[in-house]
Amino acid sequence: MQGFGGPVDKVVGALSRVLHGLRGASNNTVADLGPYLDVPAEELYPAPAVPRDVKVTRARFNLSPRAVSTLKWHSQHVVLCPHYRARHASDYLVNQRVVARWIHPASGPRRRALIYVHGWLEPGPWVEEASFLPLIHNELGVDVLHIQLPFHGSRNPKSALFHGEFFWSADLVRTLEAVRQSALDVRTLMAWLRTQGYEEVGVTGLSLGGSITMLLACVEPTPDYVIPIISHLQLAEAVEEASILWRMREDLERFGIDANERKQLFSRLGLGSLKPKLPVDRQLWVAAREDQYITARLVERQWREWGEPPIEWISGGHMTFPLQVGRILSRMKSFHGGLAPSGSRARAVNPLTSR
Repeated sequence: MQGFGGPVDKVVGALSRVLHGLRGASNNTVADLGPYLDVPAEELYPAPAVPRDVKVTRARFNLSPRAVSTLKWHSQHVVLCPHYRARHASDYLVNQRVVARWIHPASGPRRRALIYVHGWLEPGPWVEEASFLPLIHNELGVDVLHIQLPFHGSRNPKSALFHGEFFWSADLVRTLEAVRQSALDVRTLMAWLRTQGYEEVGVTGLSLGGSITMLLACVEPTPDYVIPIISHLQLAEAVEEASILWRMREDLERFGIDANERKQLFSRLGLGSLKPKLPVDRQLWVAAREDQYITARLVERQWREWGEPPIEWISGGHMTFPLQVGRILSRMKSFHGGLAPSGSRARAVNPLTSR
């Protein structure tokens, strides 16, 4: 594996120019960033209420020994930018419905759940549900919830050319609202799971999903534990360095936002400076040594700033992580098995469970 992952990432980065080259961002919203600059995390990412409108639909045709249901509810997300509210309520109306898949034993839900947050450009839940998620379900002994992010899967507007086109882009207000909505939707699902009797609710995610997972460790009420996989929160550096984000970088240049201005903007938006409220022993990071998008240098910098939580370094790069699934699962299992019981902790810090 050594030496193989980096070149694969570079090839995929080059090929991404075909996909992202179809069109760039049409809205320059930099002038509308005022409501997001220098704002405390608690205000940007408010705690949710327990949703009362969750509709659970059991899959009729399911060949696996596990029960699979679809959850749907209305997103509690409230847009901060006045100018963006009209687009959010009309062009992107489909994002107001949150969708998640719930996997648990046919005999009924257990006491521990793990929410999985997928990566950027994910077209739907089927690949993970046929491979990675059943392994997590069995190996860790947890029920699994697979939530769809805004602008992906069934939440992708018909006007988008591909899934995730509208999530990461130089339309920065839309991008930031997508991040805010993602965090709130996952936290809403966490709150609902508490009311269903779950005593432990963790969050894991891959790439973009891993970044959302990290964000959730920084705002209360936190998950009981987090496992971010090949991710970090250093958006400013990623925009400048990651080949797969070239479209975002070039569009910002087209809007007249040069490298220095981009650095200042992203610094004031605060993602890169977030610090965890979740103890280090309740975090497990998985990172790839040859990753060309989420580079080891940036991961290590954030890892030190976060107090050096447990970290598992896998060989290969960003796109070759599936070759390391066995190792990742083994490390997740040992980490999860070593956690102290967290039901009492969750009830103590999460006022939502007593509503």
